[in-house]
Amino acid sequence: MKHFSEQVWADYVRGIGPSKTNREIEDHVASGCADCVVAADLWKKVYSIAANEPSLTPPDHAVRMVKLEFAAGQSPRLSPWSMARLVFDSMSQPLTAGVRSGAWESRQVAFEAEGTMVDLVLDTRPQSGTISLVGQVVDKGGAKIVPRQVAVIVWTETGKPLAETSANEFGEFQLEFAAQDRLRLSVEIAGQKPIRIPPMNLNSPDVMRSVT
Repeated sequence: MKHFSEQVWADYVRGIGPSKTNREIEDHVASGCADCVVAADLWKKVYSIAANEPSLTPPDHAVRMVKLEFAAGQSPRLSPWSMARLVFDSMSQPLTAGVRSGAWESRQVAFEAEGTMVDLVLDTRPQSGTISLVGQVVDKGGAKIVPRQVAVIVWTETGKPLAETSANEFGEFQLEFAAQDRLRLSVEIAGQKPIRIPPMNLNSPDVMRSVT
């Protein structure tokens, strides 16, 4: 009784085996060989699974978030990202006399991580319930980050990307998104660790209230 090797079966189901060999397999299976009928079905299923594998690949945003969450429980020496440190907050500065009873509608903050500065200006849009975010990513010494690619992503508390953009040639970027609690901001710069901004409450009219 003639049977076939795994390599022959793999080539057969992929349609790349020699025509003569493929005909031999088909004739042999048609003859009723139970073992080869089972083998043919098995290899067809394996090929089907392999062919559909690209559609099962998780989206990039899910991979990023899983990596960030996994790293949170690891030793800081093994962390694949850098947690940014708040170095400036306009809300910690006193308001100008005469406007101290007014509501905060804009806030400027600056974060530092691994020699990189991330400057942010947030403005509320009360009528639309959105937040406008304008920022710039530069080296601590003031040099431009680019031409390295810079991606800026706003994440929800559940790990879904809410907004995403890329910085221009000057490291500048702009985003607008719905105001809500505990949003996360990450800055991904080609060639270095991603920077993670601490969770923030961006729920109008608070504009931005960092939570640690």
